[in-house]
Amino acid sequence: MKIFMIIGLFVCCGFWTGAQENGNKKIKVYKTWVKLNKSPQIVTGVLYEIGDSSIFVAGSLLYPSTREYSFSNIEFLKVRRDKSIARGAIAGSAIGAGGGFATGLAFVGEAGVFTGVISTYLGLVFGVFGGGVGILAGTIKDRFPINSSFENFEKYRSPLMNYSYLQEEIVAIHKFEHKAYIGFSAGLSFARDEFAFDVPVNNYKGMERTGFSSKTIFGYRITEQIGVIFSVRTNQYSTIGDSQIPMSWNLDAFTAGPVLSLPLSEKFRFDFSPSIGFASAYLYVDNKEVYTGGGFAVNISGALAYDISKRWVGSFSSGYLSSKQEFKEGGNGKASDIDIQLGLAYKFGKRSL
Repeated sequence: MKIFMIIGLFVCCGFWTGAQENGNKKIKVYKTWVKLNKSPQIVTGVLYEIGDSSIFVAGSLLYPSTREYSFSNIEFLKVRRDKSIARGAIAGSAIGAGGGFATGLAFVGEAGVFTGVISTYLGLVFGVFGGGVGILAGTIKDRFPINSSFENFEKYRSPLMNYSYLQEEIVAIHKFEHKAYIGFSAGLSFARDEFAFDVPVNNYKGMERTGFSSKTIFGYRITEQIGVIFSVRTNQYSTIGDSQIPMSWNLDAFTAGPVLSLPLSEKFRFDFSPSIGFASAYLYVDNKEVYTGGGFAVNISGALAYDISKRWVGSFSSGYLSSKQEFKEGGNGKASDIDIQLGLAYKFGKRSL
């Protein structure tokens, strides 16, 4: 329970800034890069206002003298929130450090005086990695191909209004974008049942209940509330005992099912994903597979997702997997676990928005 509280705390801290800004309706500043037709020049500045057939760019908010660019002179423009790289670095570092520290507590909780040292080290390593991922996410720009076309300008005008510093009296309707996505998450797994009974392996004394969990997902959003998801996951557990021959369990699963989303705010949502598929349990001795099972699997998971940008999504998820294993070497058992994970997903598609 302590591990759940620690990870939950750091996730909340990582998303706290965005949630506060949403709640207070703070005006956000977006930088823009405008590529003009028949010119190698890239105009930079603050996206200040969206007109009926043109955009207005300010050098900065301290000197808000604006320059107007008609749709007929714009090849494309890119938009990114101001200071997004710094925000990404802070959020990624906080989430990574929290996940690393919690992982250290879970795996080395019996290390006595060294527990704090190891957990702190893992927190620093994960924090640096998370900060790097956050910086990468912060560099992403949304691209709008105008191509001197009023039709294109009109198509993208509503989303662009969400980025302008001067807000219209009628707020532009946010359109659903980027239906396909791919993501990766990792965290802790807690085994609920023995994976096998009467394992015919010398020096086998059972398995550790806490292990490492990772998952890759492929998804498609049909609407904002409904989608489908396919996941490939693996859980790894060490075995009990002091045998000099390394032993470990793997529990792999391939599942597919619907995604039901409940919007909580402008950027937060809760995703519920019941799915079914196939799971396999493997016992490795000295890196060789010696005991193999397989069977039908059911997975139920929920995730709190946060839209970092138009293309990047961070998540904190928890799920329950249950499967019946029939082993080739004889015997059967039930393999189930509960996992908690931190994740990052990238949304893509043919269109810029």
